Amino acid sequence: KITELWEFVKKPFVGHNRIFAACLAWVSMGVLWGKTRMKWDIITATHFAVSALATGGLTGPPVNKDGILPLEPAVFCGVFCLIGIPLFALTLAHFARVLVESHVVAEEKRAIFRPLERKEFDYAKSLCSPEDHMVHLSDFIVLQLLRMGKVNMETIDLIKTQFNILDVDGSKRLPQSICIQKDNSTLQNDTTI
Repeated sequence: KITELWEFVKKPFVGHNRIFAACLAWVSMGVLWGKTRMKWDIITATHFAVSALATGGLTGPPVNKDGILPLEPAVFCGVFCLIGIPLFALTLAHFARVLVESHVVAEEKRAIFRPLERKEFDYAKSLCSPEDHMVHLSDFIVLQLLRMGKVNMETIDLIKTQFNILDVDGSKRLPQSICIQKDNSTLQNDTTI
């Protein structure tokens, strides 16, 4: 029972989601400081903690009669924001990535599993092996990369050009001795191809 509880408690602190736990802990520290040191209610303390990290800073500790922030709140707010604002930004960025990533994966799967249209088949059979009017694995992989938007035809043409440079005997195959060269003297480095 205790092992299961421990696994449940530590889950947010490991892996990709630990940034959420770190940000929550930092915001909680700000809320706790506002509640205990500033004697704010929970809503005001939460508003301070979140708005300070979101760089809005709408709620702040009171200033003295000269309009100066006392030392202890000034130091706390400075350190809280100095560390908290980048942490908050990273957390929001990670959250956005998590949201977008699932959408991107779904779109990629949709592109991969969508049946080939006749014009796509005709196009694919000429991508890598045009001599037999069949779609080979290499043709299919290139077509799927194009459909997913991972590459464009300029990139494919550049790769084909590089292959043709390495295929000195015209066999449409590259031996290991050509592919793995210590000085890479055969490889084309010119980006103007």
